[in-house]
Amino acid sequence: MRRLLLTTVIAVALLGMTAAPALAQSSGSSSSLSLFVLAAAIGAGVALFLLILILFSPSSSVERDLQGRLGAYSEGDQDRGRFARIPLLRRFVSGAEDIARDRGFINQIETALDQANLPLRPGEAIAGIVGIAIVAGLIVTVLQQSALWGGIAAAVVLAIAVVLIQTIAARHKTRFENQLPDTLNLLSTSLRSGYSLLQAVEAVSSEAPEPTAREFGRAMNETRLGRSPVAALKQVADRMESVDFDWAVLAISIQREVGGNLAEVLQTAADTMLQRNRLRREMKALTAEGRVSAIVLGSLPFFLFAFLFTTRREYLQPMLDSTWGLVALGGALGLLLVGIFWLSRIVKVEI
Repeated sequence: MRRLLLTTVIAVALLGMTAAPALAQSSGSSSSLSLFVLAAAIGAGVALFLLILILFSPSSSVERDLQGRLGAYSEGDQDRGRFARIPLLRRFVSGAEDIARDRGFINQIETALDQANLPLRPGEAIAGIVGIAIVAGLIVTVLQQSALWGGIAAAVVLAIAVVLIQTIAARHKTRFENQLPDTLNLLSTSLRSGYSLLQAVEAVSSEAPEPTAREFGRAMNETRLGRSPVAALKQVADRMESVDFDWAVLAISIQREVGGNLAEVLQTAADTMLQRNRLRREMKALTAEGRVSAIVLGSLPFFLFAFLFTTRREYLQPMLDSTWGLVALGGALGLLLVGIFWLSRIVKVEI
């Protein structure tokens, strides 16, 4: 694997060396120079990434397997992640975490990363996103010869990265919620067959689909390290922000204190959640027209602006070159965001 990656690095370097003279000969115009700078930046980024992968990747399958086994028990370690192995990046990551902690964002970022199943510390995620945004801003600045467009590109990349992480996290939460009735049914069936609570949780971690299996597997790892089963399941509910599962954990906690038929309680909770999910899907179908209208009305101005900017830029240039045009563009963008938020709240139904 190391030889393959090293060969790839050498190939990228040779490609850049061979492409440089050809691009330099045609660098009489600014477009050729910008193309050369863009190709050089992409090649350097790929080569640097592969070089870091060569230097800091595990040297054997045995070491990778050992790190994978120990990773389940060391997810809270402060040296987790590849960035921590590089002193300069480690200091940058620590500084980013300190700033996020001082601003009160550290818990939100860590929760979003856990929900999205991204094995990164909050500081590593911040450093990676900021680094990508800076590179994108520099490339756009060189291509457009404008620092303003470079700053806009960096802000857009930051927004896309945040929205992407939140979207992945929301998708995992939705899957967990949809799988919850089957999960409680499996717990109830396991308890009726004579399993203990820990054995039932282990059965869910081995038989349930993702992300339920992953979350219950983490709960099992926590109980093996000395945490109580109720506390571990409560942590799953908090991490996935599931109110329904929080109720189920509350029922388990009450049963362990006062006794009762836990299997029947979980079965009743599963039936109730199944009916709620069915009602939620019905409401989603009824509001589909409004949601599609909100998506079309919200995205149409952005697509129209991008189309005119790429095909008829001279039509938009007077607005982009004048101060009042930029002010009007900013005001329109603000009103558009308010309208998108308004439409999203109208079609959203809480159940």
